[in-house]
Amino acid sequence: MFLAVAIIVGLAAAGIVGSTLGVIVLQKADAGLFPGLVAGIWAAWPLLHQGRVERFNFLHPPPKRYNTPIKIAFQKVRDLLAETTYNFGDKWHVPTADTQERRIHAILNFSDEAVKMEMDARGGVHTRTEREKRTLILDIQMKSEADKTVIQFDFVPKVEGSSFTACDSIVAGLLANTEAVLGTGTPAGRSITGALPAPPWWLLGLTAYALFLLWGDVMTRVFHQ
Repeated sequence: MFLAVAIIVGLAAAGIVGSTLGVIVLQKADAGLFPGLVAGIWAAWPLLHQGRVERFNFLHPPPKRYNTPIKIAFQKVRDLLAETTYNFGDKWHVPTADTQERRIHAILNFSDEAVKMEMDARGGVHTRTEREKRTLILDIQMKSEADKTVIQFDFVPKVEGSSFTACDSIVAGLLANTEAVLGTGTPAGRSITGALPAPPWWLLGLTAYALFLLWGDVMTRVFHQ
C-alpha cells in the first residue's frame, strides 16, 4: 500500500518540479530532470519509511498476554502448528519446541503459481505460469506471568520473484488462529513508531548536487538573456 502510494507521489512530484523548473523557469526542458528526480525522492521517502515501519510491525507484532497458563498455551500453539495445512498439504516443520526455554522454531515451505508476461519476436505479449518457492520462518517465545502467558511472534518470509507479500495471508491467519485457541490477547508491548528519522546522507548529497546544477543553469539563463 505505502509502496504504491510512494511511487505515485514521487512520480507526481518529479513531474511537477521538473516541468516547472525546466519548461517555465529555465525554458530548457532537460534542466529540470535531475532536480525533479530529487524532489520526487524527497516526496516518496517519508512514505517509504512509513511502509517499512508498518511491514516490520506486521512481521514482528508486539507481544500479547493470554489468560492461559504457559504449559497449556505452549501445547495449544504446538498443536496448532502441527494440525494446520496449506495448499495441497504443506505443513509447518518444527525442528525446535523447547519446553524449558518456552521457544518454538518452525519453518513452512510451499510454492505458488505466478503469471509471467513475455514478448515474442513479433512483439506479441504472452503469459505463462510457473511455480515460485516461498519459505516462512517463525520464532515463538513465551514467558509466564503468574497464570498468564506472554507470547512474542517473529516471522521472516523468503520468496522468489517480486511478490514480497506472498506469505502475508499465512502470517495473518496464524495470528488469528492463535487468538481462536487461546482467547483474545491483550497488548504486552508496543509497536515501533513511524517517527521520521534524519534524512540519509546519500539523499542530502543528491540534493546538494541538484542545487549546484540548478544554480549553474540559473546563472547561464541570467547571463544569456
